[in-house]
Amino acid sequence: MYMWLIVLGSAVWVLFDAKSIGVKKGLITGVGNNGPWGWFFVTLLLWIIGFPMYLYYRGKFKHAVAGQSNTGSAPISDSMDSNKSESMAIEDLEKLALLKEKGILTEIEFEAKKKQLLRL
Repeated sequence: MYMWLIVLGSAVWVLFDAKSIGVKKGLITGVGNNGPWGWFFVTLLLWIIGFPMYLYYRGKFKHAVAGQSNTGSAPISDSMDSNKSESMAIEDLEKLALLKEKGILTEIEFEAKKKQLLRL
């Protein structure tokens, strides 16, 4: 009886904690790529694995959310000015690479934006 209360309580805590720190699907890569409700159900159904796993990924989520706010969440412009200089294109490529490295952009998104910048 008490064990079920602990499981339910920790699953609810995970849900509210994930929402409060800004966890969302796609924020990180790998097996921990879940939103708040995903973490809730993983913790509820597989508590012995899910709860420690959330605690492990919690720091990564906090770091990813902080990195997202530091780089600014403004999307990279889809349209390129025809007179944009080469140095500006290089800066944009560096920004894209940084976003990909932080896990904010996927490989597919990165390649699409890169082709768009290089006009391939």
